[in-house]
Amino acid sequence: MKIHSSIIFIFFIASFNIQASTTLKQLAQHPTWLSLGHYKKPAFNESYITNTSFFISSLGATSPFEELKATVQSFNSNPLTQCKYPARYTWLQKQGLTFTQPKSSCIELEQWRDEQPIHSISLIFASGYMSNPASLYGHLLLKLNRSSAKNNKLLDYSINYGAHVPDNENGLVYITKGLFGGYKAGFSDQLFYRHQHNYGEIELRDLWEYKLALKNNDTRFIANHLWEILGAQFDYYFADENCAFHIAQLIELVIGEQLTNNSSPWMIPTTVFSKLNQATYNNKKLVQDVLFTPSRSTVFIEYMKKLTANESNIAEKIYKTPDFLEQNDFTSLNIKSKKRIIETLFELVQLQQIKKHNIDHIKSLKKALIKMRLTLPIGNEVLVSSYTQQAPHKGQKPSNISVSSTRVNKQHNLGLGFRLSYFDSLASDVARIAFSNLEMVDTEVSILNSKLYLDKLHLLDLESFSPAYVEWPQENNLSWKINAGFERQNTLCRSCTNTFLMGGIGKSYLTNNNKTLIFTLANGYIGDLAATDKIYDSSLELGVITTLYSDIKLRASHEQFILGNDEKSSTQAEISIPINQNFDIRFSYKHANLTSWKFKLNYYWQ
Repeated sequence: MKIHSSIIFIFFIASFNIQASTTLKQLAQHPTWLSLGHYKKPAFNESYITNTSFFISSLGATSPFEELKATVQSFNSNPLTQCKYPARYTWLQKQGLTFTQPKSSCIELEQWRDEQPIHSISLIFASGYMSNPASLYGHLLLKLNRSSAKNNKLLDYSINYGAHVPDNENGLVYITKGLFGGYKAGFSDQLFYRHQHNYGEIELRDLWEYKLALKNNDTRFIANHLWEILGAQFDYYFADENCAFHIAQLIELVIGEQLTNNSSPWMIPTTVFSKLNQATYNNKKLVQDVLFTPSRSTVFIEYMKKLTANESNIAEKIYKTPDFLEQNDFTSLNIKSKKRIIETLFELVQLQQIKKHNIDHIKSLKKALIKMRLTLPIGNEVLVSSYTQQAPHKGQKPSNISVSSTRVNKQHNLGLGFRLSYFDSLASDVARIAFSNLEMVDTEVSILNSKLYLDKLHLLDLESFSPAYVEWPQENNLSWKINAGFERQNTLCRSCTNTFLMGGIGKSYLTNNNKTLIFTLANGYIGDLAATDKIYDSSLELGVITTLYSDIKLRASHEQFILGNDEKSSTQAEISIPINQNFDIRFSYKHANLTSWKFKLNYYWQ
């Protein structure tokens, strides 16, 4: 009898262990467990997290199952593990697992998470910033909302993901490591108002907040997982493993929809917001609300729009000579006009203080404005109730394929094009820097007489125009451009090609109610150049970018080369006509020795 009982007991234990092992193997392949370990799809045999201290098992970085086994064992033997991995603990309990150790009190976690309770989560988009290569595409933050009727908004937390870049890093090294690897990265938490101040007041970037309609338990689950990974390290890659990718994956933990694409070689913040806006959660839209926070620069432009022509003229005179506040032209104005002028100039003063421009003059102007403002009744006269800026999910998608037909000297050819990202100067201005150009891997091929030709390969084409929306301060708003790649110069001759690296610098000016930009650039080229037998050349370029009607835009320019064989010049123009968010058509003209006409249909995607 005893022998039979022993056999039955051993069989029961063995059966239980086999069942438990089977259950763990199944759980180890659960999407939530794989996401908690940040394992890479589709194989899930390697984690994005690179520091082994994050994992409990020595094999955890490469084996979700070993990490799960070690996690269960640790929860059964060490109650403090619950405090280090609260999301894992909660999720495993939800899957029906029980642990021998009692529920532990996690004081530090509770202080971080519950002292000012997190009641909702938002994703923040900061518009692009041309002064920092890592921020060209814009930036994505996660915001933990703690504020309420009782608790001030200053208590809201933000979670940032970024590369750990040493101070005073060389620019070339920064770009190289950002593109090809070499930096570690990670999540960090900070009070949100500090990010808001930095982006909106220092870097002058507009912010959009997408507030998510998550249940309280899902909000808490994301907060718990953030606690787990705040010390984790990742490899940083600017194109794909960036802020947009890793922060979007945090939201994927609870919504059951994909915001990221692991097979894509790039991930752009605006793409996340396009998918976010389409995502559903509990059969409702995931995005509850979209809020806009203008930068200091955007606010000032709106204030300027509130002035009449005469008020603007007087404001300019006061800016240049603060004593003009005592002149009859100002003192004879009615109170509302005086207040509008002074409030607008206060905005300009703050903008100039941020830029540290003309410091002594701004100090004396501010003092004079305060003195005059104290003589006027209380209350603001300028009220900006709405802004025209549109949210990033309404913008043109970043990647592009195209078909085209080109006629050069009575010859036709058909072309195909592909652009990795992101926008050109004729694209929609939604959620990007107006008049600027940021294109990566822009390629065109053509078919002529049954032969395939590479017409264009621009690896990187950057162009930044920083026009002054008000000319009074006389700032040095330099414009610049960088381009590297290959071009077939079929308007010079049939076999002419350029393989080049070029840079340009100049100035730009706004006119026509800020709808038209006129620019001048001095350009330098090096490489295998068609217009000259030297390896270098230079040119002067004069151009215009303007809105013709609604969203129909025109860019035209004339470029005069200086060192070419017979001082070559090139004149070109292009019109963009948007059809919808996904399509536009382009008509372009170019003339050098020969003339080309091109019709192109663009499809934008991702």
